[in-house]
Amino acid sequence: MKKIFTLIAVAAMASATMMAQTINNPVGEDGRYIVKYNCEAGAFAAANDMEVDETFVLAVDLTDTWLAEWLKGTPTNPGASRGVAFNNWTNYGDTNGDFRRLKQISGNIWGVTCNYAQLMVNPTEAPKAVMADSVVYVWGQLFGFEYTAENPGIGWWMWDGNPEGVSTQAAGSDCMFTFAPYTGAKTSPDLYADDYADGDIYGFEIKGYAAPCIESTTGIENTELKAKAVKFVENGQLYILSNGVKYNALGAAVK
Repeated sequence: MKKIFTLIAVAAMASATMMAQTINNPVGEDGRYIVKYNCEAGAFAAANDMEVDETFVLAVDLTDTWLAEWLKGTPTNPGASRGVAFNNWTNYGDTNGDFRRLKQISGNIWGVTCNYAQLMVNPTEAPKAVMADSVVYVWGQLFGFEYTAENPGIGWWMWDGNPEGVSTQAAGSDCMFTFAPYTGAKTSPDLYADDYADGDIYGFEIKGYAAPCIESTTGIENTELKAKAVKFVENGQLYILSNGVKYNALGAAVK
């Protein structure tokens, strides 16, 4: 029975590869897309060297894809804006169902700050991802959606005539990307959208998920302040500037 299942899985993977949706990300030595993004350099990393419980910026380059053109079009729903979503899953189970919406970083590059170990939802499989030498494989599908201030998913699974459900993979690859083998050397603390200056993503605040290239404002209790905060250091002390008012790291206004 196991052999039959394996053959079916291989056949399905081969079929998905033949119908793969391509993007403009660099391709690594393993033949898979490099998705790790360096916000300071404004460029993709040289390799996907992140481990599964390390927080990193995942990005996709939509240049010369149907999504790049679709985003410029008139929304189907009156008053809505268009965005990009990323449906994805791993060899250790699914990720949180709300972990889909990406935000524009610049131009055709869209992404999200994420921590996959914190996003995995399968209680049986997820712990296996953080065992020594485990390698996490990620498959995914990029698609369009529309949102309004009142409805973060007013239009969903929008494919603009493209084959629905096609896997996003480099030509000839077996998945979209993988993490580095697990060593436990790159563990990151818990990540939540509302711990960061850019707030949540289209109304969703879940563990392991935040806007791309964010700056932490942990310790500030006022959510409006968080949404507009800019961090800076003065005389060795951390301050936050919001609406012309200067606050210390605890959120108290200072002169």
